Amino acid sequence: MHTMKLQVNETIYSQVLSFINQFQTNELSLVEDTKQEDYIVSSIEEVQKRVFDAESNGNYISADTFFSDMDKKIEAL
Repeated sequence: MHTMKLQVNETIYSQVLSFINQFQTNELSLVEDTKQEDYIVSSIEEVQKRVFDAESNGNYISADTFFSDMDKKIEAL
């Protein structure tokens, strides 16, 4: 058995996790799943940069979509 350590960008994380989950647990298992906490910001400039980057990359959803998705998940519980 081999052990690998990967750093996966948030943009492809769900795809990588989906790929891993296709295998039987005796073939492949997730040993550790950690995330660098990058949501803490120390300045308004950092917030502005993150918003600009998200808008530039299309890596965001609208507030309406977010709350609609959250409502659906809560209703499914």
